Amino acid sequence: ERSVKLTNEPPTGLNANLRRAFAFFNKEDFEDRDAKVKAILFGLCHFHAVMLERKKFGPMGYNMMYPFSMGDLRDSASVLYNYLENNQSAKIPWADLRYIFGEVMYGGHIVDDWDRVLCKSYLEFYFVDEILDETE
Repeated sequence: ERSVKLTNEPPTGLNANLRRAFAFFNKEDFEDRDAKVKAILFGLCHFHAVMLERKKFGPMGYNMMYPFSMGDLRDSASVLYNYLENNQSAKIPWADLRYIFGEVMYGGHIVDDWDRVLCKSYLEFYFVDEILDETE
C-alpha cells in the first residue's frame, strides 16, 4: 500500500510565525476594517507569534506545553471585532482587551501562575495606545 502523510506544523522563527498569523486573515475583510482595528489586530498577531515561539524552548519558554493554535488567534480576532464594534467610545478599552485575551482566550490554556504573569506582561507591552500612533 502507498500513502501520503500530511502535517501542518507551525513555522520556525518569530518572523515566520508572524507572517503565518497575519496571512491567516482574509485580505478583503482586513482592508475593510478601521485603521485602529488593523493596528490592534497586528499587535494581536505579534502576540500570538511570540506565544507560539516560546513553546519551542520547552521548560525555558513555559513551565508546561500549552496548546496555543490558530483557533485562539481566530477567536481572539472575532472577539476584538465584536468588542470594538459594540464599544461606541473613542477610547480603546485596553484593560478589557488585555483581560479577555490574557485571562480568557489564551489564558484559558495557562495553568501556571508564572506563565500567566508572562502572558500578562506581553499583553501590557503590545496593547497600549502607542500601537495606534501610526494610524492617526
